[in-house]
Amino acid sequence: MYYPSRLRDDREIDLASKRQKIRAAGETGNASNAYSIEVLTRAINVLSVFAHARPQLSLSEIVTAVGLPKTTVFRLLSSLVERDFCEFDSQSGKYSLGFELVHLADIRRRQTNVHDVAIPVMRDIRNEVNETVILSVRSGDFRVHIDFVEGLHPMRQMADLGVRAPLYAGAASKVLLAGMEDADIESYLARTELTPLQKTTITDRNVLWRAIRTIRKRGYAESKGEIFTGGGALAAPLKDFSGKTVAVMDILTPEHRYTPQHRERCIALLLDGARRGSQRLGYRQEVITPAAARTKA
Repeated sequence: MYYPSRLRDDREIDLASKRQKIRAAGETGNASNAYSIEVLTRAINVLSVFAHARPQLSLSEIVTAVGLPKTTVFRLLSSLVERDFCEFDSQSGKYSLGFELVHLADIRRRQTNVHDVAIPVMRDIRNEVNETVILSVRSGDFRVHIDFVEGLHPMRQMADLGVRAPLYAGAASKVLLAGMEDADIESYLARTELTPLQKTTITDRNVLWRAIRTIRKRGYAESKGEIFTGGGALAAPLKDFSGKTVAVMDILTPEHRYTPQHRERCIALLLDGARRGSQRLGYRQEVITPAAARTKA
């Protein structure tokens, strides 16, 4: 998946900023962290230059990215290769990440539970807008509520846990649908009758596909009375380390409070919360440069 191009990878910009801070600390004699180990920081910076767009890099490319002397980078890479954190291809003369990182990442992944990650984020959102925030997952051809943080208003939307809803109706359902592969969506539509649940329920496949493309583009979905009348819903995906949509958070607002100003505030908080939650689950949105995009194409 390609993302809007920039002249430099965000990771390189971040590394450049870190180098400036380290050099500044050295000049003033004050380290930003008294327990920082410079050689370890340098090794981590070397590992961080690899990306999906650039999985293999030469020594000179890594030197340019981290801004360290060539001999220093070579020694760091030699140690990383020795411990399987990096691999070296003698034929191409390039380095890549090693399988020891996969082993460590798998340990961390197994420690992460989407529910444990989502609830604190949902509570933060609820505390800002005072509305009910729901966590849902896909179960076969349906969306199921698995938990929620109740709104603080006397008049608020509620959620029934365990109740199933079709993937074509409602903001949260359509986020889960948009997170599926195109072939899987086609298969789902082939076996599913788009039965109207309310007047605003989408029952045309072409219209639904347009909605899916819009959700993917802007990162959230919106619905008004597609399943139940009387309010609006905004939903955004939680993605894991592989980029897969594993859950969805949505904010339910009664119709009388669903003003343009409230809507915009909810969208901003929801997108920020989805970003933070997805990062906790290991998701990293990479920026692809134009040259890398042409290479992958």
